[in-house]
Amino acid sequence: MRITLPASLVQPGHPDFEVLSDVELAMLRQLHGSVVKFRDELGNAIRSSIDIVIDTPKTNRRTVIELEKTEKTYLGTRVEIELRALLKAPKGKLDMVLGGHDVDVKFTIGSNWMIPREAINEVCILIAADEPLERLYVGLILAKPEHLTGGANRDGKKSVSAEGFKNIRWLVQGEPYPANFWKSVPPAQVEEIFEGRSGNERIASLFTLVQQTPIPRSVIADVAKQQDFMKRVRTNGGARDQLSTRGIVVLHGKTDGPLIRLLSLPTCTADDFISKTLTDPAEKILARRLGHVVS
Repeated sequence: MRITLPASLVQPGHPDFEVLSDVELAMLRQLHGSVVKFRDELGNAIRSSIDIVIDTPKTNRRTVIELEKTEKTYLGTRVEIELRALLKAPKGKLDMVLGGHDVDVKFTIGSNWMIPREAINEVCILIAADEPLERLYVGLILAKPEHLTGGANRDGKKSVSAEGFKNIRWLVQGEPYPANFWKSVPPAQVEEIFEGRSGNERIASLFTLVQQTPIPRSVIADVAKQQDFMKRVRTNGGARDQLSTRGIVVLHGKTDGPLIRLLSLPTCTADDFISKTLTDPAEKILARRLGHVVS
């Protein structure tokens, strides 16, 4: 996305204000009017969608730059589907109907959006995911010809012009969304994790090599590569058994919140796990008191 964006002209009195306000209110109605809730839920959905397409465990890819053109097209479709589900919006002649208006959804991992012929003079929800900076943008535009470039590509699609950017009503502008977990893990460690022959071995490597960092449940599933992937995290046959003998404790964000805080570890969501090697005797005593087996 562009480093700097012009201030939006879409304020009361602007010719597009009423129709874009109608769509905005309809978007947020399903989320109790909360832009923050909308940003967080859409950000999580985009993160999941991108990670599924990148598919690091199978492809060893780590960024959207490595995706094929067809995969990027599918990614846009997937984000559209996720947004429609989030807003509980019916499909119309375009991607969805909001506030009585047909609305098209355009998604990009670049710096602009391609507007098809059928969406000209219609409301478009513009979504951009800036992966390198992990910043999310969501805006509304009435895709009038004067807001679009004069030229078109071979499919007849046009992009938003420099003047057009001034006529975007922003809901989310450059705010953070979840990062790709694997991007922060050194390539050699990723390779070592996936070299494990069994789910238990791979999960044990994950919690050994990536410590004091929240690990989402989806990453556990990717690493385990087994249907009952949570079994690989538990005791009684899971990776925790061998990890505990090395002094490594594995904590769950939902059930181990007090110990996570007492060990001064990063905040975890209910779907996150986090590990730490306990070397301080006082920490080991604390972990045992709270029900964890650790040597």
